[in-house]
Amino acid sequence: MAIRSKFELERYQYGIDIRKTHHIYGKDDKIISFGEWIRRRQDRCIIVEMSSDIGKHEAFFYQELNGHDHIIRTFGSIENNLNQIIYIANAMSFIASKSIVHGDLGCRNVLVFKLDSNQPKNNLVKITDFGLARSLKISSISKNYSIIPKRYCALEILRNNDQSSYTEKSDVYSMGVLMWEALSNSEIPYSYIADDNRVVQVKLDSERLNRPPICDRQLWSLMESCWENDREWRPTFEDIKDILSVIKPSEVSDVPTSILSYEPPIGYTFKLNVDVTRNGLLGGRFRKIYEAQWISSRQESIVLIEMDKAPTKYEVSCYTDFNNCRHLINTFGFVENNFGSIMLLQERAPHGHLQELLKNNTFKPSSMVLIDIFLQIIDAMIYIISKGMIHGDLRCSNVLVFQMNSSKPEENLIKLTNFAFARPNEPSLSDDRRVTIPVEYCAPEILRSAGRLNYSELSDVYSMGVLMWEACSQGRLPYDYLISNKEVRQKKLNGEKLPRPWIFDRQIWPIIKSCWYNEPQLRDDFKVIKTQLSSINIEYVN
Repeated sequence: MAIRSKFELERYQYGIDIRKTHHIYGKDDKIISFGEWIRRRQDRCIIVEMSSDIGKHEAFFYQELNGHDHIIRTFGSIENNLNQIIYIANAMSFIASKSIVHGDLGCRNVLVFKLDSNQPKNNLVKITDFGLARSLKISSISKNYSIIPKRYCALEILRNNDQSSYTEKSDVYSMGVLMWEALSNSEIPYSYIADDNRVVQVKLDSERLNRPPICDRQLWSLMESCWENDREWRPTFEDIKDILSVIKPSEVSDVPTSILSYEPPIGYTFKLNVDVTRNGLLGGRFRKIYEAQWISSRQESIVLIEMDKAPTKYEVSCYTDFNNCRHLINTFGFVENNFGSIMLLQERAPHGHLQELLKNNTFKPSSMVLIDIFLQIIDAMIYIISKGMIHGDLRCSNVLVFQMNSSKPEENLIKLTNFAFARPNEPSLSDDRRVTIPVEYCAPEILRSAGRLNYSELSDVYSMGVLMWEACSQGRLPYDYLISNKEVRQKKLNGEKLPRPWIFDRQIWPIIKSCWYNEPQLRDDFKVIKTQLSSINIEYVN
């Protein structure tokens, strides 16, 4: 938050004690949002984000006037601070004073012991993992010294991995990467590159990390100074401590559009209880899906989608502008209502989604039918890509079934739905929405960027491979043998692939595997995959 007051108001930590829900109004130097307590209190509240100058001015009056029945009560200020980074710099300064180089500084090697929202100085973090550490006083040879954390280490180490390359200043370079990582939602440095050896080359070619979207100018300047090509120009850890102690950054606000204030860019096409009625709940995990009925004489089967958050402009564009593809869901428009909800009216799939049909054995398609379904999905994707967009969340549960026949390919009709993750087909475009990444389905380059970058046609191709695996496994969810998303993420980043399904056509498997190359540029695009699937010898398909 923007307020970092030293006045004697209560202090709360954003994300620990309190969080924002819906934006109310405001811009520039003052933004007001509804607040929601996570712990410690239950009072109704709002959060006011303001510039530091206004905060200092108003904090005095909030303190003096608190307690009157007819003057707004102020609970306190919300503290976001750099103490943890200062503590890391302090620890590294001590390590340097002992003529020791840590050698593997990164967020993964910083453990958090205490978080205290009232007293920032009570927070406690500790540096760990000295497996790559070395003494500058004692020359020794360790088998670990051949291991280099290439994404984090200094340029001089990449050029010449010998004892003379390791100094306090090489750890300072890594400290800059650690700060970048902390401000980039734990994105892996150079996440758009899978191969560490290619990372080495781009670093030696002077390609630096980009400025994080939530990063104060002073912090960014400090990071860049840590990455100076000539190590003599880099600051010491004592310098870093001094610089951090006087920085008072203003966090870039993440203000999502409120559901209450959302206005569809195309306006409302229908009105609830005038044009359509909302009936029983059909399901939906993140968005509720209701059965709906026309009040007029229209005959199409319809559903109402109640959104849990405002759709992006990209999602709206997919629903309103993509109207010439038989294999994309038909959207009729937004529905005005008195519930304070965002409602979207769409056609109803009589059979539901593909994953549920397969899992429940309601639909047991032959390999010929599966190939036809895959070709329909790919036709939809080729159309989407032609519009400069990607889907972003390909999976069987986002494939709706309108017609099905387990043995006759020509009697099947599917349509692609759910464009919540849609975005332009531009891998370098940063997307800093706080969304839950579909870890089981998404490409490794997206995992390396913590969901911010690297979305492209080829990342959708990776997901298409998982979708085909899921369909050929009779609706089995990918990586269902793992307990957590963290495990799935690590397995995928380590290059582990899904196993071949037991009952499976041998001609489809190589096509699926080719979708899962770690380097996106090695994957085929959708047009090539369409040709490959269309070329399968039907006589030998079981």
